[in-house]
Amino acid sequence: MKLLVPAFLFLALGYLATAEVLPPPFQKCSNFFLKNQPPTGPLGNQYMEICQKRDPAAGYEFATLYDTNLRIPIYSAYEFQSKGSCSRNTPWYIEPQLDDPTKGPEMNTQGTVTEPPRGDNQALNDDYDGSGYHRGHLVPVYHRNAKQCIDATFTLTNAAPQYPKFNSGAWRVAEATVAKTLDTDCLNRGFKAYIITGVVPGNTDIKGNNPPNPGSVNVPDYFWSAYCCVDNNKVPVPSVFGAYHRKNDNSKIATTSTTIANLNAMLQGVYGTGFRVFGNNC
Repeated sequence: MKLLVPAFLFLALGYLATAEVLPPPFQKCSNFFLKNQPPTGPLGNQYMEICQKRDPAAGYEFATLYDTNLRIPIYSAYEFQSKGSCSRNTPWYIEPQLDDPTKGPEMNTQGTVTEPPRGDNQALNDDYDGSGYHRGHLVPVYHRNAKQCIDATFTLTNAAPQYPKFNSGAWRVAEATVAKTLDTDCLNRGFKAYIITGVVPGNTDIKGNNPPNPGSVNVPDYFWSAYCCVDNNKVPVPSVFGAYHRKNDNSKIATTSTTIANLNAMLQGVYGTGFRVFGNNC
């Protein structure tokens, strides 16, 4: 993975920091965003932009905005792929550079970074073990079609605590429904689809502490996702775009479908900034 600089630094005059010129946001992997435009907001020095990479010989797999205070991703962005038939026998990885900037650019096992500072800025497998929560994918296995792509989703920087019945029930149904729609009405027509999936942070964490205390991992209140199919001119395909969200709990309530505009309004209320998932592009 290529770990970029904190998002807030790009607002600095001249984009300068320690006398070094910094690249624009997500410069290495902006192709995972529609028209290369990441969502607007939130901003803060706790947010780190990650170009996710597992295989040193391969390219980047998706992009993530990660909150190092709450130790969860705010969102992950990717280009939709038809589901493949690969197995799920991979371990869960971490992003070594979040705790030790001298480490390499690929995700790796948590033993890559020794204690301390391992876990200072990200969740670890130990946090989830025995917590009662699933490691809830933002970029899901269900939307990937190759072993390499699937393996890359198994990083804790792409996961947040999710109630088991929600993860295995309503959320999985929603992911499957979107996959079927995009396969049929988008990819089969030779078009492309972009998806951004994220969370709304909550007020509790899986260690029973108040975030951002060391070792705590925030439990999101909501999970959300938005998708947009575009033709070969990057023009949105009518009716092949939308969004959905749901409260993170163990109830049997179905995931709620909504418009991208309504999702933007909800996220703007959460972050107090002009949050736009796809900018004005979809």
